[in-house]
Amino acid sequence: MNWKVKRGETEFECPDVATFEAKTLAEAFGLVPPGFTIVKGYNIAPGQHIVIVRPEREHLVADVAFWGLIPGWVKDPNTSPKPINARAETLEEKPTFRTAFRRKRCIVPVSGFYEWKAEGKAKQPFYIHPTDGDLFAFAGLMEDWHGPHGEIMVSTCIITTEPNELMAGIHNRMPVILPKVAWSAWLDPAAQARELQPLLVPCPSDLMEAHPVGLTVGNPRNDVPELIQPLS
Repeated sequence: MNWKVKRGETEFECPDVATFEAKTLAEAFGLVPPGFTIVKGYNIAPGQHIVIVRPEREHLVADVAFWGLIPGWVKDPNTSPKPINARAETLEEKPTFRTAFRRKRCIVPVSGFYEWKAEGKAKQPFYIHPTDGDLFAFAGLMEDWHGPHGEIMVSTCIITTEPNELMAGIHNRMPVILPKVAWSAWLDPAAQARELQPLLVPCPSDLMEAHPVGLTVGNPRNDVPELIQPLS
């Protein structure tokens, strides 16, 4: 799912938090209310902008980031790879993710996500959402790319891990979903990698539900509530 964010005259495509409005998102994370308007939507794709929660001094703030990580050492983001996911098992080995894992961690809040299951030569999309109707808190990484003319581009990616029992029947990977008790540790800039690695595990299957949805979700231009409805 996704949400649309308007900041001034600029509109971004961002991940949805279901019935959550900006105020509710702020209350859920105890953060400074975001300085943008959330307009509900139902689809998202890599290369769009998504909402993240990050630490700022002694507070948490909501921000908008490009979905596709751009490390600070990249010379030209238009020609460099922009990974949308990072494997939890190799975060400290890959130069693309190492610095962000140590110093620039964030949370990507979503009300649900789509995953595709291979069925022979075809693929069936599934919608996965929290059992309690709340939201998922994906473990994410972020970077600030500074251009030669003073421009700054905030980017992010989502950390993935081995699937739990539910997800194993759909895909061989799943996002790292952080329980609320782990949010402060994950966002603590002083936390060490050895303290964070135990958090990068599959969440329990009973915290999530999944159902098949229509193939129209495969086109990001489709943005209607029917996208998340179960197939009849």
